[in-house]
Formats: sequence, structure tokens, C-alpha cells
Amino acid sequence: MNLALLYSQLIRVEGLDIWEGLAHVGCSREVYADALRLFCGDLEKRNAVFKEFQDQESWEEYAACAHAVKGGLAGIGAWELAEKARELENAARKGDYEFCRESSAGALEEIKKLIASLKSSVLFSKEAVKREKVSRDYLEKKLSKLYLACSSGDSAEADALIRELKTKTCGEENDAIVDMICTNVENLDYHLALQILAEQPYIKKTL
Repeated sequence: MNLALLYSQLIRVEGLDIWEGLAHVGCSREVYADALRLFCGDLEKRNAVFKEFQDQESWEEYAACAHAVKGGLAGIGAWELAEKARELENAARKGDYEFCRESSAGALEEIKKLIASLKSSVLFSKEAVKREKVSRDYLEKKLSKLYLACSSGDSAEADALIRELKTKTCGEENDAIVDMICTNVENLDYHLALQILAEQPYIKKTL
């Protein structure tokens, strides 16, 4: 990927502080680019269920979704949007559902604009998303190790595993699950990462 071109594009993205984002990943431009790519995929999935939780008045799930969105936004340096997600999370937890109903649409629209800006960059060129194809057995072994690392709070092992997993592919459905797990681990939200991992059949067998 042409990192010089990428960062010349990112610096123009409204609402994104790339210096803060880089600070979260040890100022590694490559790692930050990977984080942004995972962020977009994860946020698109969460946006799809956000309104559904609201319409169903599933406020606990709504608050958990807002919490994850907040962490993702803060992690890439989108502080103003992270603050809006925090307000939605707090309102849901306090029972101020009217605020959630009135404010969700605007916040989600701003997040969509951010995602669209990122997706228009070279970050999503074909070259940028190439991954090595791996077997289901390989994936299961790595995710089982990741479950143990997250359970024990071994952040070094967890980080090493997600760096490896982000370079692999095992089909669209598996990749979507892996990307969501990796995003939560990167945001240090091991609780949500473990929840998703525990739902996988090959993890359940060992619990």
C-alpha cells in the first residue's frame, strides 16, 4: 500500500485525528492502517443492528453496542464521535430512552460519513486487503489460543495472535467474525471478544 498517499488522504477526513490514532498503536503507520480497515468493517456491522436494538427496545444490547462503537471511534482518534456514542451509552444505561431515540439517527449518520470517507481512500484498494488463505482447522486453533490469552489477560499473546489473524482469510463469514474479535481485542474490550469467541462451536466444546 502507498502509505504516503494514504496519509495525505486521511489528514483530510473530517472528524479524524490521525495523530491521536497513531498514538494508540505506537505510532506505527502500518498498524494504524490495519486498525482503520477493521474499524470500518466492524462499524458497518454494528450500525446495521443499532437501530434494530432501539426499535425492539433492547436497551442493554443497545448500550453494549454503543460502548463498542465508542471504543472503536476513540481508538482511531475520532474523539467527537466517540463522545456522542458515550452519551448514547450512558443514556441507555440510565433509562433516558427518549434521548436515545432522538439522537441515534444523527450519530449513526455521522459515523456512516466517516466510514464512507475512509472507504474512498487507498485503504480499501485491492492491494490493501490481500490475505493468505488458511484452513478452518488453522483458524480454530488460533482462535482457541486467543480465547485463552484473553481469558488470562495476556495482552502480549493476544496482540500477537490478532496481528497474525488479520493477515489470513478463511471465507467471508469467518473473516467477518475474526475481524470483529480482532477489533474488540485492539480496543482492549476482552469481555466482548470473549463473548463472540465463546459462541463459536469449537470454543464451546472446551468450556
